[in-house]
Amino acid sequence: MTLDYPSILFFLALNNLFIMALFIYQYFYHHKQWYLLLVALGITLQTSAIILYGNRDVLPPLLTLRLNNFFLVACFALTSFGLISFDGKVRKKLLRLFIVSGLLFYAAILLFEDNFTIISIIRIVSCSFFYAIGAFYLFVNKRKYKFSILLSGVLLLYSLFQLFRAFKVFQLGESYVFLQNSTFNNWFLIISILVISSISIGFIMLLKEIDQKTILRKNKIIEQDKRKLEALHQTQNKLFSIIAHDLRSPFINILGLSDILMDNVKKSADPESEKCTELINTTAKNTLNLLDNLLNWAKSQTGELGFSPEKIQLSEVIQEIIGLKMANAKSKNISLKYSPSNDIELITDKNILGTILRNLIANAIKFTNYGGHIEVVTSANGQQVEISINDNGVGMTAETIRKIFDLSTNVTLPGTANENGSGLGLVLCKEFVEKLNGKLWVESEVGKGSNFKFTLPLATVDPPK
Repeated sequence: MTLDYPSILFFLALNNLFIMALFIYQYFYHHKQWYLLLVALGITLQTSAIILYGNRDVLPPLLTLRLNNFFLVACFALTSFGLISFDGKVRKKLLRLFIVSGLLFYAAILLFEDNFTIISIIRIVSCSFFYAIGAFYLFVNKRKYKFSILLSGVLLLYSLFQLFRAFKVFQLGESYVFLQNSTFNNWFLIISILVISSISIGFIMLLKEIDQKTILRKNKIIEQDKRKLEALHQTQNKLFSIIAHDLRSPFINILGLSDILMDNVKKSADPESEKCTELINTTAKNTLNLLDNLLNWAKSQTGELGFSPEKIQLSEVIQEIIGLKMANAKSKNISLKYSPSNDIELITDKNILGTILRNLIANAIKFTNYGGHIEVVTSANGQQVEISINDNGVGMTAETIRKIFDLSTNVTLPGTANENGSGLGLVLCKEFVEKLNGKLWVESEVGKGSNFKFTLPLATVDPPK
């Protein structure tokens, strides 16, 4: 079988250009790994060697020969090192071995550049040497990828073939002519094209196999994390249940007992005892309010806060909350008023609305001076109702207004009677108003008080997810 060698070299160069494009595409659109560029560079050098050989009659013979041999030795080293670096590791000792070996092979070629047969043998042995190292490292990789073993087998067979070819060239001696029409040279070209194509396709498949295993490994980790999160979620629900029942119940009992105690102390007309009893009662109420806020906020964050709309009279809800907060207002001699202009009926969640009003009124009492006043005002306009809690307390700066609805800033200013707070109440109010498809804002001026306003739709709508 004979071949048209210019045509087969052109086909080999064309095949190499396709492989270079494939590796560059993989680099920019898939893996972005340096070893892809290394293999592409190795194939580029081999293509350059083919082009130089094809133009050997045009360029200076000695320069062509030296460049051609340098490109080929570098091609074998770069391609092999790129293939064995598929796991992303830079094997520095092996890199030094490749550099030193490549320089030694090229130095030997320069030393015997007058003997074409010896040059061919050195070049062939260098190819066998570098590919054999590549075959070894691909085979011993601890993860044992299928395509790394297949690549290892291809490289090993090609390395052995190159040794056999070097032996045949040595036997032919001076009679050997590169690309001479012979069965041996024909098989060399055919096998070389097949090996280059097989290595390139096999390497891309190896990268796909690595990607698949990485995805499987990440999916297992995600599944494990999912199970852990489910376990944590169950633990969290159990904790909330314990807090809501076993911790909240004693506070309710303390409040009931302190109310009874207050009545008895008032009858005894002992101012000191009455003051202590009121303190116990107020502390218990504040702590229970904080506990309720924590539970409600936790439910809101986990999506477990129920939404149960019902038809309610707004004035009844407000008066109920004011009744609960009246004792706190009286303790600071604060006037807490609500004068409903008309009966406003709306459909919303009564418990969530009560939590909003309770926190906003408690906040107004906290930051209103002794002898101050607080007024709750409602008005219906079109499809919504506006509720405002207006006080003549200490007021706020624009910077404070910006922070009070953000839990991460943790604004916890003391009240006018040095009352403590968690900073959670207003954050909770904002989230709850938005859950009811409303809007909450505040108008305030330092020294003149604050006016917290929020709107709610009159008709029920589904809460935002």
